[in-house]
Amino acid sequence: MKKAVLFAIALASILPGSAWASSAHPRECVMAVGPNWLSLSAMQPQTAHETNCTHLPNAGPTVLILDTEQAELREMPIEIRILRDVGQKDWRDDLEANTAFVLPAKKYLAGKGTFSFDYDFGADGHYIALVKAVSEDGSREYTGEFAFSVGDTLVFYLSVAMTAAAFCFLAFGIWRKDAKEPARPQGRRDPTPVHSSQEDESSHPPEESELHSV
Repeated sequence: MKKAVLFAIALASILPGSAWASSAHPRECVMAVGPNWLSLSAMQPQTAHETNCTHLPNAGPTVLILDTEQAELREMPIEIRILRDVGQKDWRDDLEANTAFVLPAKKYLAGKGTFSFDYDFGADGHYIALVKAVSEDGSREYTGEFAFSVGDTLVFYLSVAMTAAAFCFLAFGIWRKDAKEPARPQGRRDPTPVHSSQEDESSHPPEESELHSV
């Protein structure tokens, strides 16, 4: 039972990070833009101490941050869009109608490779960050997509419920295993009896010489 409690405490300590997707540029916060990698993170005034990526806790004012260490993306003009995810199979489907925000092509990542911009999410829902990079001579064109959710969404609550269910199942399994183990006896061992030399002599039968003398 003690093992199950300790396991529950340890797993509960990591649940907020996995459920709310709060982290500083983990692998799941990275999108491929052609052969290059570009990380996306977001910060909100309501949770200023957290950096989010796959899920933003609330709608409202948000600072989105793009970051790359690769020189090719730094040298290319990039167009940035926030699309409403309405189930489109391709980002090109009804592009303008689904665009909630757009920044025209520019070398935003020139220099340090980091760029941030503000956007006010007006409603909860699912969104796609779209980055389109085109070289100045037009010979190279890359596109990267990153899906994320904002606020209260069904998919988010399902993921939280599944995480909680897995936690409960594992904790119960450990508790059940401990419960099946037989309890070890706690009594002390009887001390080895110590016989005195006098008792030992009296316990031995008399020798033959002693019988004749009698």
